[in-house]
Amino acid sequence: MIKYKHIKLTVITILMVFISSCKKQPGEGGFATIKGRLYVKNYDPTFTVLLSEHYLPGEFVYIIYGDENEVGDNIRTTNDGTFSFNYLRKGKYKVYAIGKDNTKPSLKVPKETLFEVEITEKKQVIDLKDIVIIN
Repeated sequence: MIKYKHIKLTVITILMVFISSCKKQPGEGGFATIKGRLYVKNYDPTFTVLLSEHYLPGEFVYIIYGDENEVGDNIRTTNDGTFSFNYLRKGKYKVYAIGKDNTKPSLKVPKETLFEVEITEKKQVIDLKDIVIIN
């Protein structure tokens, strides 16, 4: 009887450790969505005259999962500038697109437009509306 209790306790301990270590991190594998549209404002080389503005097709939008430092995934916008990161789990995310930095026109430095969001519900849909970049 003592051996049976010892084995039972060991199995329960192993299961508890296994279950507690299975907490899912932000990323793919869920049912939530982050979506939006990419909008561009095109300026002259000095960034003083707005030449045009429109939704931007075929441009990359990036996502970073949780506290990671590297891009988790990227997607190209559709013909009307929309994008959607699907099948995400609960957690924190950073979504961004890259344009030009209008505060340093002579350097032509890229500048990212970043949104930080948190998915708190299993089937949540977060609409970022428009991500505006300058070109």
